[in-house]
Amino acid sequence: MRVVVIGAGATGLGVAWDLTLRGIDVTVVEARELGAGTSGRFHGLLHSGGRYLVTDPSAAKECYSENMLLRRIACDAVVATGGYFVKKFGDDSTFESRWLSQAEELGVPTHPVKVAELVDELPMLTRDIQRAHWVPDGVLEGFTMLSMLVQAIESRGSRLFDHTKAIRLRLDGDRVSGVEVEGVGGYRVLECDAVVNTAGPWAGIVARDWGLDIKVQPSYGLMLIFANRRMNKVVNRLKPPGDGDIFVPHREVVILGTTDVAQGLPDAPEPRRAEAIRLMELGAELVPDLGSWRVLRGFTGVRPLYEPSGVTGDSRTVSRDFAVLDHGETDGLNGAFSVLGGKWTTFRLMGEALGERLAKALNVDSPSLSREVAIERRHVRSVPSAPKARGALLCECEQVYEADLDESTATSQMQRRFDTWFAMGPCQGTFCAHRVLGRGRAVGFADELSSLRREREHGLNAVGWGASARLIALEQSIAAQSLGEDAR
Repeated sequence: MRVVVIGAGATGLGVAWDLTLRGIDVTVVEARELGAGTSGRFHGLLHSGGRYLVTDPSAAKECYSENMLLRRIACDAVVATGGYFVKKFGDDSTFESRWLSQAEELGVPTHPVKVAELVDELPMLTRDIQRAHWVPDGVLEGFTMLSMLVQAIESRGSRLFDHTKAIRLRLDGDRVSGVEVEGVGGYRVLECDAVVNTAGPWAGIVARDWGLDIKVQPSYGLMLIFANRRMNKVVNRLKPPGDGDIFVPHREVVILGTTDVAQGLPDAPEPRRAEAIRLMELGAELVPDLGSWRVLRGFTGVRPLYEPSGVTGDSRTVSRDFAVLDHGETDGLNGAFSVLGGKWTTFRLMGEALGERLAKALNVDSPSLSREVAIERRHVRSVPSAPKARGALLCECEQVYEADLDESTATSQMQRRFDTWFAMGPCQGTFCAHRVLGRGRAVGFADELSSLRREREHGLNAVGWGASARLIALEQSIAAQSLGEDAR
């Protein structure tokens, strides 16, 4: 049994992992780089379900269940920080009552926290807090999880081809027999018994290439990254999900999210200054001194919202649940499937659900094992306890040494950043990008460096005030004068 999965984000890799564990031969094709879409552009929250208890109870229940499971089977990518939902004076008390009632009904654990104890632990929070509740929120390190999934599926014989675009299906009558792809390896035909569309915001475009109509509504969100980890817990506003109402500690930074704006195209837009300022103002309702925090950068990600009848009106009202479509049942295209919607937190569940539908349709009798088999981290970055043995220090912010690059199995710039986090610290690659990308290379170095500089600048320009404005000027000066890079 051979299956081609289109899209190497969390959903696609979750599908590939479930199918691989069933003994199915899987090939994943990704038009860009690993994590280039939604999966590499989220705020890092491992949902407890608390955010959707009232507005989307089905998604809330799934998030809590998967949260608990991922802590067990993928612990290297999970940080169990815990989180708080805080109600300010004047916020709707009836929403709080409904929220608590739903938590009890769905089995999502909460407990009240004394406000005095909360502000003692998190003194940056407003004193205008009436009540607070603890929930088992956490942090999901998306880059780490993506790398772990790739290592897991490849270790069991499945394959991933990035920079490889699916062009068209091959059919034997009304049944899928192969996928024509083109990429860095040239043109080829991947023969298969089934194909799975997990292209996220691009899923509608992939479906259109198959002659199908899937109503995917891309919706982008802006997030801001602050340079210091000033809080060690997730903090949510206890009200219906909205803009600028959640803070997530992630490694050495804190991320404030997020907006929700429906758009026509699947690509993430550049962050906009006006929207970043508005997000700062909303975040200051929870953290009054937010304006004094150093904003590292802004970034946007696109949610692939799905509703069978199409999305109209406010995209906040669309369920964050997921759907699995068997196009043999719905459209007469046997062996073709799509997985739509969902959350990062539920990627494993989405893979299991697809696996069950595909196994039933193709008479595969092997069960899902993804609830039991651990997703292990095989490449672990060494601790630079002996700097001389690690070689030259290439990235001061994230302490990346030459040996860290040597030990990484990454084959692209983005994957090297996943493994080492170079260019993600306070200097945003100003001092380290040329060292890392140019190490031992001549061909392609200038193009990769220019691409990384532009990508970092987009995030900086949206927050170009204070320290960020000074960093922009410094980066441009170094690039144009010291290194002789092309002025942009």
